[in-house]
Amino acid sequence: MSNLTITCHCGRNSFSLPVTLPLDSKYKNVHVCLCSDCRYQNGTFAGTFIPSPSAPFDPESTPETLTRYKSSAKACRYFCSTCSSQLFFRYETPELTKDEDQGFFLATGCLELPPGEKLGIDTIGYVKDALDGGLASWTPGKNITTTFDDPLTDEDIHALEATAMSQYTDTEKLEGACHCGRIKLRVSRQTGKPEELPPHTFSDNTDAVIPCWTPREDQPPIDEKNPWWIRDAQDPGKGKRFLGGLCTCKSCRTIAGAEVQGWVFIPIVCIEVILPNGEAVPWPTKEQLQRESKYKDLISTYKSTPGDPGVLRGFCGGCGANVFWDGLTRRNFVDISAGLFTHRGLREEGWIEWWTGRVSYVEESLERNDLGVLLEQGLKEWKKRLGGTV
Repeated sequence: MSNLTITCHCGRNSFSLPVTLPLDSKYKNVHVCLCSDCRYQNGTFAGTFIPSPSAPFDPESTPETLTRYKSSAKACRYFCSTCSSQLFFRYETPELTKDEDQGFFLATGCLELPPGEKLGIDTIGYVKDALDGGLASWTPGKNITTTFDDPLTDEDIHALEATAMSQYTDTEKLEGACHCGRIKLRVSRQTGKPEELPPHTFSDNTDAVIPCWTPREDQPPIDEKNPWWIRDAQDPGKGKRFLGGLCTCKSCRTIAGAEVQGWVFIPIVCIEVILPNGEAVPWPTKEQLQRESKYKDLISTYKSTPGDPGVLRGFCGGCGANVFWDGLTRRNFVDISAGLFTHRGLREEGWIEWWTGRVSYVEESLERNDLGVLLEQGLKEWKKRLGGTV
């Protein structure tokens, strides 16, 4: 006997579920879900789940350290009330709750397998909820399914993507929102004005572009006139874009409860928050987020653990959606969760240049799963398929 252990980022929630060894493949082959509920509710491009071997707790008595969120007519989700880690998905219909697991699934980003075990990919589901194929476009050669039994090939995904690209229409603003609609964002184009540039706006190189283990003396300096976060337009005459990237670091993984997190890197001068009364206000400072009630009541914050010195993360206290990351080396600059911007079912490539050179902190995923390496391969193939420009 052994255990599957699922623990949130801050450690207030930890559950051990007995399993028999050798471990049944269903407990280590991940279902990657691209449905809109997963994307808006955890802020990523996809949820990643395995069935639970048993119920982690009595669903009639939710632990005080968890928040239960009803995400659809048939299901609910549970996240840590302190750090927002997504921990459980549960079907609530009678026919799906009669077994020992009572309809529970485990969010694998917070999961630890028994020693020597490694996660694999079982299926990628609800692909057509992402009109351009979403994350499936970057995971070549896998058994991709739109439901749980309708297979799609790589060529099918490429056709979805081509159709979405041909029908893409630009928007004046980039709209973002969490699943419950409590947090709504509105993003404007970068124009190269002084407020978007150093020294007013600043961030060190992101690991997605320059690996963090690169010696400081070997890292390129931040270009004050053309910093890495201002990207060229997708088409001539269109507006500048933001940079987006994928991350598989342990911290992002355990917050999202998913094996991969997507980020969009944005100067805060470009972001407006829509308050419940409809008023659009500038993105708040760290101090405002933690002190002023109109922001505190809207965006919950979670200060870093010792392993993440100076990091502040934000989430929706209603549905648990992962909203932002902000760190010590930042000035007027923030990472926003990419899943919040997928309400049109698109990766919004007219607004975001997705970095194809590297998955951030991919090294942290190597002993855990092959998804990070697969995504790096898929991103490079995607860029080549599109003629070298994305």
